[in-house]
Amino acid sequence: MALEFFFGVALLIIAVYVIFRIIGNIALGALLALIVFLASYLLVGSFPKLGDIPFIGRFIPTTGKAIALIKDFAYSIDIIGVSTSSNGNLLITVANTGQLEVSNFTAYVDEHYVDILNNKHSLKSGDVYVFELNFKGDFKRILINSAQTSDIYEKR
Repeated sequence: MALEFFFGVALLIIAVYVIFRIIGNIALGALLALIVFLASYLLVGSFPKLGDIPFIGRFIPTTGKAIALIKDFAYSIDIIGVSTSSNGNLLITVANTGQLEVSNFTAYVDEHYVDILNNKHSLKSGDVYVFELNFKGDFKRILINSAQTSDIYEKR
């Protein structure tokens, strides 16, 4: 019993030691990076752009690109099919391929606003819905907009 207690305490001490070493190394790395940025500011008068850092700069996305990447992952719709209904209206099959719900749909055919006859307020992630557009005739381009994202279908 005493031997098991001793080994348990020894393992706990080792685990705490390793955790403190890891936290210490992370803090030291952050401190050294801060010193480099401060030295750059004092010597040059500005902070360096992260993308301009040799070797690792190409792996660091700029703020705008990172936000766009996250937004595209969270909110995304795809037009997966276009056909016509029995009365000649356009039928647009739209899938929500993002991770979050998209809502408030509008449609444009060849840059002109078109009414959605069977508008659905929102699509949850993974939902597929067929919108019927009040448009008859030929088209070149269809744009489906939501409050969060959009997708374009172009005829080939």
